[in-house]
Amino acid sequence: MSARAGGGRRRAEEHEEPEHENAERWLLSYADMITLLMALFIVLFAISQVDQAKLIALSNGLEQYFGEPAAVSASTGILNGGVQGQPDSKAIGPTPPESIVPVLVKPSTSGEASDAGKGAGKGAGTGTGKSQKDDLTAIRDRIAKSLAAKGLSGSVQFQVRDHGLVVNVVTDRVLFDAGEATLRPEGRKVLDAVAPILKTLPNELTVEGHTDNVPITGQFPSNWELSTERATTVLRYVLSRGVAGSKISASGYADQRPLSSNATAAGRARNRRVAIVVHALPESTVQTTSKSASSIPSIPGD
Repeated sequence: MSARAGGGRRRAEEHEEPEHENAERWLLSYADMITLLMALFIVLFAISQVDQAKLIALSNGLEQYFGEPAAVSASTGILNGGVQGQPDSKAIGPTPPESIVPVLVKPSTSGEASDAGKGAGKGAGTGTGKSQKDDLTAIRDRIAKSLAAKGLSGSVQFQVRDHGLVVNVVTDRVLFDAGEATLRPEGRKVLDAVAPILKTLPNELTVEGHTDNVPITGQFPSNWELSTERATTVLRYVLSRGVAGSKISASGYADQRPLSSNATAAGRARNRRVAIVVHALPESTVQTTSKSASSIPSIPGD
């Protein structure tokens, strides 16, 4: 009897109570999430602080090198929009004067920039908008004056376009005989009047040969070869008059770019020409003409 009672006590002692579920375990995950959020906001706050002194020093260094400051606003940090670039034409309201920092902005040539962009563009000289066109017009006037002094005004027609100045020289009875690519004496006189001016220009130059649509016979297989040979002949001649070979090229277009209809004799005569194109200067060339690459300033704080 006592043995059975002892066995019952042992079984009761061996029986384990079920574990109770801990209802507060979610607090650990919640605490981890709060900690991560706090760390995130601390990092965002830290990187949102801009060192105004370094920003101004960097801006002044860029201005010293490029020489074209423009007004842009400086924000207090990334969370507030960071450093603003050139204002868009649709921006609302002007930038307060007290927040202006001089930073280089490429001048706009579209004529649709905001007031701040227009102000920066005015200092670019020959590199932007109307000033560039005025320079091409001045080159045209110089060439026209030189031709007029030699009684050759009727040999050339001018076109001032967005991409540059086009000097069209008719070939018939001026530059070349029909179907030929050898310069006539009259053509040499025209080029002698034009070349000294071309030699002084920093602009890139292209000599273009053009023909009518009449098939060529003789020494040239087609008008492509004739137009290219004529352009090359003019190029070689102006090179001999001092124009730098590094800034000039030649190309032939046959009858693909007519000025008039080839249906009439007068139109075909106008299409037979050699064009000297004085290309407009690119903005980057204008802005850095007097700058040296060795003068690039170091960035403060590096």
